Amino acid sequence: MKKNRIFILLVLSIMIIMRLVAAVNTYNIEVTDISHTNLVPGEQTKLTFKLENTGDSNLYNIIFSWEEKTGNILPIGSSNTQSLDSLNDGDDEKFDFNIFASASASPGLYELTFTIRFDNENGTTITETSNAGIIVGGQTDFDVSVSDISSSGVILSVANVGKNPANSVIVIIPEQSNFKVSGSSSSIIGNLDKGDYSVASFQINSLTRSSSNLNVEIQYTDTIGARQTVMKTVEIQQTSAQITSSAGQSTTTGYSVTNNSGNSNTWLIIAFFISMILTIGVIIFIVKKNRKKNENN
Repeated sequence: MKKNRIFILLVLSIMIIMRLVAAVNTYNIEVTDISHTNLVPGEQTKLTFKLENTGDSNLYNIIFSWEEKTGNILPIGSSNTQSLDSLNDGDDEKFDFNIFASASASPGLYELTFTIRFDNENGTTITETSNAGIIVGGQTDFDVSVSDISSSGVILSVANVGKNPANSVIVIIPEQSNFKVSGSSSSIIGNLDKGDYSVASFQINSLTRSSSNLNVEIQYTDTIGARQTVMKTVEIQQTSAQITSSAGQSTTTGYSVTNNSGNSNTWLIIAFFISMILTIGVIIFIVKKNRKKNENN
């Protein structure tokens, strides 16, 4: 009989404790989302933090602030702090900040520290802190232009015109209807810091008789280690590259920087000036000869 009473009392005690635990309110608020976690050096960005009340009670007098200790990420036009009167359990609120990533910031992962202070239903002030990572760097952009064209090939100049360095850069001439590549269709030019450029040479034959756009593919590794692909288009002017017609006969067409008619005009001008000099010389000789005759007479 005693054992039964003890067992019943134990069960009742456990039930009471469980109810007391369930009756205790939990107070918790956290940053559940950050927009634009990839920042470009030297550019202003709108950064949005989503705060969510993940507890089971309403919260009041909420003050949210963030900090990046190196000073490479700073708010623009306002402080790093915003406030909210209340936030019900299960609800969320977004805080927007205009921020600037320093142009001299080294690409990489930066740590943001969040501080959230709030009052619970009992009027007690609670402070919570947390951390999150944000990336400065990422992708970049390129400019491609024709550096030289000759019968031996086309030299392309590739410049990193973006705000981030690019590693393991490869220039590729993909298959296309207007051009045919003889030999290798890719060229490795290595790493390019922002503002740097390099050249890539290809043996390219034209399959048309007029100027046409050449598609160029650039592959590189960005600052977060992801492989990226950028497509560019560059105009190729008419040249003397030799191609094969559909009938299988060798013809001359395509693209060149040499202008034969320009050379012919140059020689004509030179010949004209030589003729003028000779004519003037003859006239001077005749005039001097006539003067001598008049003096002798």
